[in-house]
Amino acid sequence: MESAAMAALAMLLPTFVAPAAAQTPAKVLVFDLELVDTSREPADPDHAGRLERVSALLLDGLKDDGYAVTGVRDSAVAAEAPASLYRCNGCELDLGRQAGADIVVTGFIHKISTLILNMQIIMRRTGDGAVVAVGNADIRGDNERSWRRGVDWLLRHRLLAAPPSDR
Repeated sequence: MESAAMAALAMLLPTFVAPAAAQTPAKVLVFDLELVDTSREPADPDHAGRLERVSALLLDGLKDDGYAVTGVRDSAVAAEAPASLYRCNGCELDLGRQAGADIVVTGFIHKISTLILNMQIIMRRTGDGAVVAVGNADIRGDNERSWRRGVDWLLRHRLLAAPPSDR
């Protein structure tokens, strides 16, 4: 009888053990993607809206992976963020620290022509500026579908493909 009671107690013991402390997700500040257009083609009136939509796709993809994500527009540093980070010489790290983020995410789409574009997204730690993940993709076509596919591909194959220990 004693062994039966011990066996029952052994089966119940795991339910009484406190679970390991959940790992706190990294706080991520996501800056809107930017367009660098060197094509010398007429401006596309849909670019501003498309940039908003693919930036939201990036933000949602990082949230879905478990990061604690804030878009720069909804952050404490929204008023201080420059119109363009492309040439701000690392100001995103300072802004990320001010916002309390562990990681900042920046990116741009370089339009070379209507057919040839390049997309780059970089994740950096705010503490030391080290690159957590970086992704580059050549995309074909200056349209909604190719931009969305580019962001989605970079999320799946470059940005979120890094081992968790590197995050």
